[in-house]
Amino acid sequence: MTTVTVHDLAKRVVEAVAPAELPSFALVAAPYLDHPARAERAFRRSHDDPLGFGLGDAVEMITPVVALVSGSVITALSDGVGEAVKNGAGKVFRKLVKRRAVEAPVQEWSADELARVRATALVRAKALGVEERRAEALADAIVVALLLERDDPR
Repeated sequence: MTTVTVHDLAKRVVEAVAPAELPSFALVAAPYLDHPARAERAFRRSHDDPLGFGLGDAVEMITPVVALVSGSVITALSDGVGEAVKNGAGKVFRKLVKRRAVEAPVQEWSADELARVRATALVRAKALGVEERRAEALADAIVVALLLERDDPR
């Protein structure tokens, strides 16, 4: 079974929404992919900086947000896999659920599943301080990236 990782999804989305950030993707995304909870705390603290540094500067570079949103999407998709395990789906799914924040199976997504993915991405991006229009574009890019991953796993 083919899977999509948070790293792969985030990179594909950055490629679509901010290709100029690709050369620095590995360096910038690493803390958000390796230690998302810690990196998000630091990200949020930088937004509360009373000197005015933070949100405007951080949101200019979308890679950190993409990494965090991609992690939320993969976790949500993996939670769906968890439901399949409860319903007797087997060993492969159990392995995926153990690493749920890392990857999810690539599959044929229903329109309802894709709508839930988009909604998850949109809510998460807005919660991270992304303005509405940019959050919508990011959510759309996440859905497209999942479809591309399904049709053309790299």
